Amino acid sequence: MTDEDTNPRAAAQLRRNSLGLLELLFQGVTHIAPATTVVFTFPIIALKAGPAMPLSFLLSTVLCFFIGNTVAQFSRYIPSSGGYYSFATRGLGSRSGFMATWSYLVYEIFGAAGCTGFLGYLISDMLHLQFHVNIPWWSIALATAALIWALTHFGVQLSARVTAVLGGLEMLIMMALGVSFLIHPGPGSDYLAPLQPSASPNHFGGILAGMVFSILGLSGFEAPAPLAQEARLPAKTIGRAIMLSLVTIGIFYILASYASAIGWGTGNMAAFASNANPYYALGHALWGAGWWFVVLAIVNSAVGVGLSCTNAASRVMYTMGRAGTLPARFGHIHPSHRTPTFAIAFVQISGFAAILLVGLLLQPDIIFGFLGTIATLGVIVLYAMANLALTRYMRREQRAGFSVWRHVVAPWIATLALLPVLVVTVYPQPAWPYNLAPYLFVAVVVAGFAYMQWRESTHPGTLRRGATILLRAGGTEEVN
Repeated sequence: MTDEDTNPRAAAQLRRNSLGLLELLFQGVTHIAPATTVVFTFPIIALKAGPAMPLSFLLSTVLCFFIGNTVAQFSRYIPSSGGYYSFATRGLGSRSGFMATWSYLVYEIFGAAGCTGFLGYLISDMLHLQFHVNIPWWSIALATAALIWALTHFGVQLSARVTAVLGGLEMLIMMALGVSFLIHPGPGSDYLAPLQPSASPNHFGGILAGMVFSILGLSGFEAPAPLAQEARLPAKTIGRAIMLSLVTIGIFYILASYASAIGWGTGNMAAFASNANPYYALGHALWGAGWWFVVLAIVNSAVGVGLSCTNAASRVMYTMGRAGTLPARFGHIHPSHRTPTFAIAFVQISGFAAILLVGLLLQPDIIFGFLGTIATLGVIVLYAMANLALTRYMRREQRAGFSVWRHVVAPWIATLALLPVLVVTVYPQPAWPYNLAPYLFVAVVVAGFAYMQWRESTHPGTLRRGATILLRAGGTEEVN
């Protein structure tokens, strides 16, 4: 029996004071996946908002500040590796906190898997079309997952710095492409059209419809929260990183959507929305062989998402393992690398299993959309429960700092803004096989509830003890 088993307080812990504001900022930026959103989500937004995409992103960024306020406020009072587990449990109680965290893990694992799996399909397809080289899509996805696994296994500083480099590079490439669009406008482009609501197909209604998918494109800015235990001055830097990542990507999307509309042609955005890959057409026309830089940005984006999601999810699982709501192995830290290696392995293996199930049982080209739909449902549930938790937590435990505006009005505006996102995700009913995604999400949630009940029945008092540990821990807790 090891010293870690006999004396938990002597066990290895996460490496404190490892991450500064810059690493935390890019944890949020890369989690949002800017290049992936531009290439795959902008055409969907253009279908609704037309050339007025920047207005949809402007309003969505403002609304997302209300969502970000919830995480920033919690991180100020409870900076924790548990992230949403700590937040929801402290605000809603042990059972609701567990279910909110289960939705969070669905969001993190399935969202990252969607990017990794689709990258495998995309690269395999491009190699076949461009060079007549046949490499199975799943092997590329497996190699990507293995790279993410290795980088997150060997230390948070390594993965965070790689994440910052990848995030910075993908944004520079997409910004350079946007400058090319502005220098070479498409046929009939009007530089003022993207700023006019009247340019949208349904005027302001089209802008509002585009906001639904814009909000989805901005989700992920909360990713710095679970790295609080490894951050320097977490009570200050976590909240700043969350808001800065939202500002950074909000401005980036506004500018990128403006440039995209100009580059394609503001008078023909319906063709942009219906094109299978408008950025492939624009990139080839303007950059020629340099189009592969855009592919590099998408690769960077998928790897960066995998790194940030794995770091975030594994820290939450680590805290749950220490609290007893997950098996104790999740709470073990590698003595040298100081990372939760079992939790990291679980995230990668379960994510790759989801990739194979969708890609082999259905088809690989829908991996991104299918797993992304399940992840979207998870994040809607998560955000709504966290907003409720903030109001209850502040009124019960932080009455001296309670503010009606920050702790009641802001979180409930955020919750109301999420309702149309939920509606368009499930109604009208998506075509096959996307219509299966909501049912699978419900099945996963039921499985989480069943696990919670089983855990409590086989280890009586586990949920209560886990909540008590978080309650006693106060601020920057290390659950031992």
